[in-house]
Amino acid sequence: MTDTVLVDDHNLLRLLLDDEPEGLRAAGTGIATTGLWYHRLCRAVSDQTVVGSMSRRLGGLDPKATANIIGAVVDLPSDVELISLRSLGWPMGELVRGGVRLNLLALEALAAAQFLNAEICLAATNDNPPLVAAARTAGIAMRRLA
Repeated sequence: MTDTVLVDDHNLLRLLLDDEPEGLRAAGTGIATTGLWYHRLCRAVSDQTVVGSMSRRLGGLDPKATANIIGAVVDLPSDVELISLRSLGWPMGELVRGGVRLNLLALEALAAAQFLNAEICLAATNDNPPLVAAARTAGIAMRRLA
């Protein structure tokens, strides 16, 4: 069991909507995300023309609730750890040097999970077989949540 779960943008949005996925974490387990997952969430909620699974979740909310969620995304709660590339740049380079071949988003997630000794939790809609395979090879726990 890890002390931290690394969540993707979909699960981060659910947390900010006060809709924590069942079984995401045990009591006292911290939450972290990556810079690119955070950016993807910011992009999804800031552009009204983007239609996707995250923006659809906001579509049914009243304007005040939507503004509150956007505020929570902009001013990410302090209990959500956001891992900097200052900490991950070198480990990401080491992963590539070691033969890992992932896109930048998945590479950052793998490095963050190693850095934090965290479990990666992806939303069911976030299908990423290369990341799943790389995490398995690296011995990093990973789950997909409905």
